[in-house]
Amino acid sequence: MNYALKVEREDQQKVKEKLLSLGFELLESKDCLWHLRSRSAVVKLYPSGSILIQGKDAFKVKELVLSTLEVPDFVSVGCDESGKGDVFGPLVLCCAVIKPEYYRKVLELNIKDCKKMEDNQVLEKAKAFKSFGDFACKLVEPFVLNSIYEDTPNLNRVMDGLYGELLKALKERYPSAKFFVDAYSSRNPFLNEVVFETKGERILSVAVASVLARAEFLSWLTERRLPKGSSGDSMSLAKRLYEKNPQEAKKLLKVFFL
Repeated sequence: MNYALKVEREDQQKVKEKLLSLGFELLESKDCLWHLRSRSAVVKLYPSGSILIQGKDAFKVKELVLSTLEVPDFVSVGCDESGKGDVFGPLVLCCAVIKPEYYRKVLELNIKDCKKMEDNQVLEKAKAFKSFGDFACKLVEPFVLNSIYEDTPNLNRVMDGLYGELLKALKERYPSAKFFVDAYSSRNPFLNEVVFETKGERILSVAVASVLARAEFLSWLTERRLPKGSSGDSMSLAKRLYEKNPQEAKKLLKVFFL
């Protein structure tokens, strides 16, 4: 059996030391941060923070690793967005809530930065988290986003307001939570109320939020059979649609990209 877990940075050394104390052997490896082996299991830690456990006793080792991890004593709320750089589709902002009681369950989902996952994995992981976890998302349709952008022609400042609405609602529900937002500009618009973290996907709740937002975005595009990204082909299609019918195009794409 194989098992994969997400382990946060501050716990990775603790897991390694625990396994070494139980007789695991440290092996050399070029493709992972560390590689441990016992008679009945192999454990590898990758740069993404994922731990892969293989072997006859993989389940026992997985349970051991989980028991080694200290469960946070606070609710973590992480936020991230998707669609910001895509010419087609909405802007989706999501905040994932990770309560202490299902912290280890989230680790077992092995969620990574969505940019390092296949689309089908993103959709699968998002569905799994939604089956037990709390979250809040805001999907801003292109037509609405285009209208907002006309009044505030700076996407980062638009996001300040949209995230502000999400955070306000979640703070009312979780007043003692710690809040994290993946940094999308050089300044923190939320001051000391929120940790504005560069490469915030390293924080578990932010990584989950990135997957939730990406899943919503992908579902919207798939339903309308529209392409991802802002490649030359995507931009050419967007320009053709806009030239043919500007009003209809505004419902599908971010016209301020043209």
